[in-house]
Amino acid sequence: MTGIFTISLDFELHWGVFDKRERLARKQCYKNTLQLIPRMLELFAEHEVHVTWATVGSLFAKDSQEWIVLKPAIEPAYNNEIYSAYKWAKENGLTDEFHWAHFAPESVGAILQYPGQELATHTFSHYYCMEPQTKPEAFTEDLKAAQKAAQKFKTPLVSLVFPRNQYNPTYLKACYENGIRAIRSNPNNWFWTPIPNEGTSLMRKVFRTGDGYMQMGRRTSYPLSSIKVRANEPLQLPASRLFRSWHPKYKFTNALRLRRVLNELQTAAKKKECYHLWWHPENFGDYPEQNLKDLQVILKAYSRFKKQYGMQSWNMGEYVTYFLQEKNPTSGQTNILVSQNTDALIK
Repeated sequence: MTGIFTISLDFELHWGVFDKRERLARKQCYKNTLQLIPRMLELFAEHEVHVTWATVGSLFAKDSQEWIVLKPAIEPAYNNEIYSAYKWAKENGLTDEFHWAHFAPESVGAILQYPGQELATHTFSHYYCMEPQTKPEAFTEDLKAAQKAAQKFKTPLVSLVFPRNQYNPTYLKACYENGIRAIRSNPNNWFWTPIPNEGTSLMRKVFRTGDGYMQMGRRTSYPLSSIKVRANEPLQLPASRLFRSWHPKYKFTNALRLRRVLNELQTAAKKKECYHLWWHPENFGDYPEQNLKDLQVILKAYSRFKKQYGMQSWNMGEYVTYFLQEKNPTSGQTNILVSQNTDALIK
């Protein structure tokens, strides 16, 4: 048995923040992000790190005309309309002038050219699963639209990350029925547990932020055997750590948050546990060189732990292959299990 290092990225550009950020103010960030993606892919390939790219389906479109064709038949009807990507698009437009904010088919295609990289879904419209609405069936239509968009790249979507980490167990059946076999769930700490119909309290925000620099909750890695296989539900793969981005104002905490990740990764390698790191590619867009340098530090550490402890790198789809014996579109291989005792399977 060995430790497993998993990275999942929430790739969304402006679809992830349309309800709270100004598009033009993020122009350079988004352009930097698109330029960074090939460099990140090269680093992942160099260190043989497998990554899940949970991508908003709208990014698959080449322009606004194709987006209209791909979007779902039923749109969500949130009680608070500010959360509707479709209402926002109608009011603000998706013209070619803002292509860099909304569409990235070239980047999506590039992801699939690298070994171990999995294309997954972040829903088609950055769908909010814990916001009250009157058309809950819209979620199923959203997933159908995401799968339809993925046909452009000839790959089924088997993994999903809920936008804003709004993990909602009532949607798991719909996920499974629409081809999703793994979802990223929240870290196993009280301050990451979402509360329906409520925002994140100040105390929860303080603990979430503080835990990124010093231990304020449970150990973040976990045994592979703790992942349960449930009938007609996707695997639930807990996140371990949000990798917070570098910022020039926080020189001391920049070092703390990097050391936190490195220590947790080493602990997982020693204990032969799973460690699941996640962030948004856009988080690197404001200070790309500094963030890329920190990523290199983490990937080099993984390479050391791979040699020292035998640690492996899996994307989310590879857990599906392992537990459910289903073909992983990343590898094209079907893994045959030899035992139901997960502790004895990884040699």
